[in-house]
Amino acid sequence: MSFPRSPLSRSILASLAVVSLLIVSSCTDEQNQGTGIGTVRKGPAKSLPKPRAGSYKKGHKTKNPNHVISPYPPHNLIDISRNPKTGEPFRKGDFAKDPSNGQIFRIP
Repeated sequence: MSFPRSPLSRSILASLAVVSLLIVSSCTDEQNQGTGIGTVRKGPAKSLPKPRAGSYKKGHKTKNPNHVISPYPPHNLIDISRNPKTGEPFRKGDFAKDPSNGQIFRIP
C-alpha cells in the first residue's frame, strides 16, 4: 500500500534537487578534480608520439639525383631538388610527401 505524497514533500524534494545542481555547477575545477563531474583539463594538450624513423617506407633512387620514385602506388616521380618549406634541397634521410596520395616516405 502506497501513501500519496504531500505537496510539501514534493516541494522539499524539488528544492533539494535545485540546490544540489547549483552546488555542482558552482564548484571550481580544483574541487571537481577526481570526481569526473565538469572536469576541465588545463595545460598542454597531449601530443602524439613521434613516429620512428624505420616506420616509413623508403623511396627509390633514379639516375637523376634530383628525382625519386615514391614507394606508394601509383609510384610517381617526385622532384626533391627543393624543399618547399626550407627552399634547400632534400637530403638523404629527410621525409618527403607524395602529393598524389599524401603518404610520407624517406629520401634514400
